[in-house]
Amino acid sequence: MTLMDDRTTVTVTDQAPPRRPARRLRRRSEPVTPRGFRPDIEGLRAIAVLTVVLYHAGLAFDGGYVGVDVFFVISGFLITRQLSRSVGERGFRAIPTFYAHRVRRLLPAAVVVVLATVAAARVWAPPLQVRSIAVDGLFTTFYGLNYRLAVQGTDYQHLGVAASPLQHFWSLAVEEQFYVVWPLTIALVLALGRRLAPGLLVALTVVAVAASSWLSITVTGSSAPWAYFSLHTRAWELGVGALVALTASTWAGLPRRLAGVIAWVGIGAILASALLYTDATPFPGHAAWLPVGGAALVVAAGCGGRVGAERVLGEPLMQCLGRISYSWYLWHWPMLVLAPHVVGHDLSVLERGVVVWLSVVVALLSFFLVEEPARRAVMPDVRWAGVTIGFAAAVAAVVFLVVSVLPVALTGSGDDARLAAIGGASDAGDSALTSTLAAGLRTRAVPANLVPQPDEAAQSLPPTSRNGCHAGFTSTERPACEYGDTTSDRTVVLFGDSHAEQWQPALDALGRQNGFKVVSWTKSACPVADLTVRNPALNRDYTECDTWRAETVAAIADLQPRRVLVSQSENVASRSVGPDDFAAATLRTLDALRETSGARVEYVQDVPIPGTDLPGCVAASLDDVRSCSFERDRAYSYPDRHEALLAAVPGAVDASVDPVDWFCTDRACPAVVGNVLVYRNDSHMTVPYSRWLAPQLRSLVPPKKG
Repeated sequence: MTLMDDRTTVTVTDQAPPRRPARRLRRRSEPVTPRGFRPDIEGLRAIAVLTVVLYHAGLAFDGGYVGVDVFFVISGFLITRQLSRSVGERGFRAIPTFYAHRVRRLLPAAVVVVLATVAAARVWAPPLQVRSIAVDGLFTTFYGLNYRLAVQGTDYQHLGVAASPLQHFWSLAVEEQFYVVWPLTIALVLALGRRLAPGLLVALTVVAVAASSWLSITVTGSSAPWAYFSLHTRAWELGVGALVALTASTWAGLPRRLAGVIAWVGIGAILASALLYTDATPFPGHAAWLPVGGAALVVAAGCGGRVGAERVLGEPLMQCLGRISYSWYLWHWPMLVLAPHVVGHDLSVLERGVVVWLSVVVALLSFFLVEEPARRAVMPDVRWAGVTIGFAAAVAAVVFLVVSVLPVALTGSGDDARLAAIGGASDAGDSALTSTLAAGLRTRAVPANLVPQPDEAAQSLPPTSRNGCHAGFTSTERPACEYGDTTSDRTVVLFGDSHAEQWQPALDALGRQNGFKVVSWTKSACPVADLTVRNPALNRDYTECDTWRAETVAAIADLQPRRVLVSQSENVASRSVGPDDFAAATLRTLDALRETSGARVEYVQDVPIPGTDLPGCVAASLDDVRSCSFERDRAYSYPDRHEALLAAVPGAVDASVDPVDWFCTDRACPAVVGNVLVYRNDSHMTVPYSRWLAPQLRSLVPPKKG
């Protein structure tokens, strides 16, 4: 989002006014009068911020995220226009002033929002999110949040985590990273000489736009989070705005009527993308050209003067929203994210609308009390004073953020407890297990010796997730990962997705006890079912899963193990996949395993799914954790799919088990059993709980006879 002031007064070339200006066409030899303040751009800002805010609020515009792309184009145009003028006049001496000006315009309002958001999160947000929000604040203050989000977006273990109230700062990070390089580039090119510089700068910009756009298309097809948040895949959008600025004289020479048509076409392109695109649209990639091109057309059409679209864009309401667009952009998202925690429930449509209006009020206050005073401040030396104030504000933010996370209490006050070992699948063992689960449902205060503690639960991962043995989204490799008794000639293969991987600690413990080797071949979000699924993180068909599944079945056939233990999540396939189709796809893979491997194929049905972040619930309910238990009747997101597998799988394998009784009584499923936290997130069990259940798998992988 552009933060530079475009209300600069310019010198107007003396010209005799034409008799019929509405119809007269400019001649190529006539000088073009540059425009100072651009009401059309102010109105374009209003369109951009409206689409973003209404999209975030879930009130309109399923593709409203394209408003950010509009801001990128505007920013590239205005900053390049200003830089080419100031650097042309003052050379490299203009660069420090440019950076100081951006610091003054950016940091004061941004730091206020970051501090207010972290403080509000400390009071109202779930305890487990406070530290993460504070870390986001650190990245935000120094404009690096986009890459933190890119890393998290490709981390399967991070999926399902609540959105950060500072997440929207990613776009500002992209801009500031771009402007680390762009002003220096302009200065270096202009230093080569005024005659060569304009053409060279245009050519350089065209090459940069083409390269970045190609990267955007390529990376969107392979890793959507990196494409969405990265500078190298977004720089072309700012570059398009820069290109319009560098060729403004050409655009200014357009016939007025043609310019008016172009402006309306541009507005139509922006609105069409906001209305037609959805979260499933591969973006940015090819799709970004529609809103980016639309924004560029609007800006270019207005280079020569007022056009018809400006009658709408120049309306007082549009001008007002455009003026406060930066402050509104900063405030609306934290308010929408934190409001449900304040009121204690998810917001209704009406309540989201109220929050949007409140964010406008807060944005107005922020604009007049913070943004404008900072912009108008008179200082002896704007270059260094601005940088100093900005740096001081950043340091203050860092100190506050670090201090704010220290007092969060996440340890229970209950008496120490112990989770007694169970005897395995037998009448006595089953009875002991049921009694232990029932006791978990009666637990009030969280035991002080809980393992893992709620703030450590996310890291309670099987070793395969730490050493590269569990394949990530884009990997199709199968490292030689052996566990249990690695010297044994009896091999058991663990095959499936992360819901299979969570049994690795249990199998590892059982293998050491019973003398068999465990080969773990698992892959994130890749079901055993022989069907192509869509990966929401990559925002495309998960072709790597299809490749990995087929190659792993072949590898198991080559390995010729004694047993293959199979499990999978029932939630990965979309709702469009019917229960019978999912079951049939699963049987195809199981049949292939039985036919080719010669092994005993055994299936572990999916575990009960809490459907909510259990560690977060426990952290917020340390005095009475009973509210974090969930009903057995609602333990599966797709109950019909689960029932279809229960009916179809036993006849297709050598043995199968349903672990629901290992997690739930006949009524409900506890979040804490003994001193063990059962789940590390909303669907995966913790390592200690997996190990505790190891005896339950003895019927599938019994000890060696004799």
